Amino acid sequence: MMKTNTYPAFPYHASELSAFLFSIDTFIVSLKNGQIIHFVADDADAFKQWLYEKGVRDINKDDGVSVIMRSL
Repeated sequence: MMKTNTYPAFPYHASELSAFLFSIDTFIVSLKNGQIIHFVADDADAFKQWLYEKGVRDINKDDGVSVIMRSL
């Protein structure tokens, strides 16, 4: 379990992050300031675990709202 608010080689602090999704080998991360960034982690599983531990929302997970409802 990683106990730091920063992740190696990732230039943002956990408190700056709003949400993320992972596609193929790239994390697409939404910052709280509205900026969207892309990040390829050396260890995708470890980075994803760090994001979960920091409470960053994974938009690929089903949150109980159907895809149809999201588009309305």
